Amino acid sequence: MIMKKIINNPDQFVDEMVEGILLAHPDQVRTPGDDRRVLVRADSPAPGRVGIVTGGGSGHLPLFKGYVGKGLCSGVAIGNVFSSPSVQQCADAAKAVDGGAGVLFLYGNYGGDVFNFDLAVDLLELDGIETRTVLGCDDVASQPKERAKDRRGVA
Repeated sequence: MIMKKIINNPDQFVDEMVEGILLAHPDQVRTPGDDRRVLVRADSPAPGRVGIVTGGGSGHLPLFKGYVGKGLCSGVAIGNVFSSPSVQQCADAAKAVDGGAGVLFLYGNYGGDVFNFDLAVDLLELDGIETRTVLGCDDVASQPKERAKDRRGVA
């Protein structure tokens, strides 16, 4: 058998990946609560600044987790393999990085992500947290240019 990847147990892949990121970079990222599928910058929230949250399903790469850090995103909501993060994870990430100036959600144009992040926006509005959303629609292979707004975000 040829080994193509290093995974101890496929059922624990995401949790082990997150644990590895936390162990490797404790000075850069942390979990703000009990859910280890929500990571934020170690110095979050930044008072008076807009928090930026990304997220999506896990899969081929630790993709979204790598976007959290200095000069990058403030937090991330992490879904299972090829599954969106939950509404609660999206909302928890936003609450953890809100420094009083609101939160910007930045994620790919996938059905589950759009649905769950949009519901998180509704929850956050109830808590008085202003949000805005930017969808990544940059996968030029998924739709022709006449339907650019329907394109997915690159996975």
